[in-house]
Amino acid sequence: MRKNMKSFLIVLIATIVISLFHLPAYRIYGASHSYGTTKGQKFLKELYSDNEKSKEIKKVPYKVSFLFRNNKMNFKKDILYKDNRLYISISDFIKYFGLNEKVNDNEIAIGNIINVDLKDKTFYKNESKTPLRGDIFKADGEYYISIFDLCEILDLNTYWDYESNKIYISKKEASKPKEKIHGDKNKKGYIRFEDFTAGDVYLSQSALEKIRKVADYMNENDESFSVSWIPRYINNNDKIDNDISKEETMENSNFIFTLDYLINRGGNIGLHGYTHQYKDTDSVIGAEFGDDNCNDPEEIRGRVESALKIANNINIPISYWETPHYNTTASQQKIFEEYFKIIYEPAIGIYNKKIITSKNNRITKYIPTPLSYVEDDTGEGMLSRIRKNKNQEFSLFYHLSMEINSIDVSIDNNGEIIFKYDDNSILKKIVSLADELGYRFSDINEI
Repeated sequence: MRKNMKSFLIVLIATIVISLFHLPAYRIYGASHSYGTTKGQKFLKELYSDNEKSKEIKKVPYKVSFLFRNNKMNFKKDILYKDNRLYISISDFIKYFGLNEKVNDNEIAIGNIINVDLKDKTFYKNESKTPLRGDIFKADGEYYISIFDLCEILDLNTYWDYESNKIYISKKEASKPKEKIHGDKNKKGYIRFEDFTAGDVYLSQSALEKIRKVADYMNENDESFSVSWIPRYINNNDKIDNDISKEETMENSNFIFTLDYLINRGGNIGLHGYTHQYKDTDSVIGAEFGDDNCNDPEEIRGRVESALKIANNINIPISYWETPHYNTTASQQKIFEEYFKIIYEPAIGIYNKKIITSKNNRITKYIPTPLSYVEDDTGEGMLSRIRKNKNQEFSLFYHLSMEINSIDVSIDNNGEIIFKYDDNSILKKIVSLADELGYRFSDINEI
């Protein structure tokens, strides 16, 4: 009897132990544990813990001047430069706005309403705390922060004139109260802005100023968005190879200024490949991965890691990966999963029309775009698909190179930056229709 009871207990314990291995909580723990030991995760840990990256601060490597109300801003201290960001002495800059700087221990007070924390590199304004996008440091007895952060603190617009090497500064108009939207907007949608890169149309005069206006519109309407960024732009015909963490130009500084702006307006930046091309093809047009392009596992990792290094070098946080043209394979996606918890495309072999979790690691989310992209200059095709949308994710992408055609930017006689944004633009029509249907474009990091 005792022997039978002992055998029964052994079988019972073994059954319980085996069943524990199949419980969801254990499976999640197991997946999480193994995920942290992948090559991709090991690379990321080393990348983000590396404090030895270049911290060089120097004079600006190109000619540049600042104008406020059409008058040149004369600074006593040099304009400095780090990681393609421009830095100006705080006291030098704020004097043009009738403000003084007061340094107390670990804090700098700008006027009576803004405080910059030197320790955690944030600023407090209107009872909210915002991280500085650039650095803060002391040089020649003065504290410096980036021109972007100065503009955020003081509510300023900029217009970068590449021909004259001038940056116009003007005060922003007071934000208009948000209009009451239709419905409760309790349904989630997702919108991604595609093929954003420091090349082609986006480095033409006033293009980036227009992109910033789009970001303002989305932020003012409480709509989240994602931006698929190609970090290295290559054009073989024109012999262009632009890595914005290395090439020191006014245009690249403006591009990084704009990335910072998108982030501070609620945008999530993702990597859209490394170069979005392979061999003799050009960025944006060419594919990068898939069976017929980069298909060697080590080269794939090399490209992903090179893209992540560029982002890290210029302090751009990355939220997701999107393969150029969705041209990839299941085995390649499995490699991408090691580096990213969000892959903004359908899973190969499943071609999901709703958000799913990877069966490989039970962590990475695949966000599809079943509504596809805006293919015409009126947006009517997209609006029609939105109206008919059923049983699939409310998710689409749009090339901002089309939207900026609806925005005009100019400098008036007083040196003020003037924006005119067509109320009938494609993006505004999409957002308006989404509102009517009860959708809000949501943050992918909250999935």
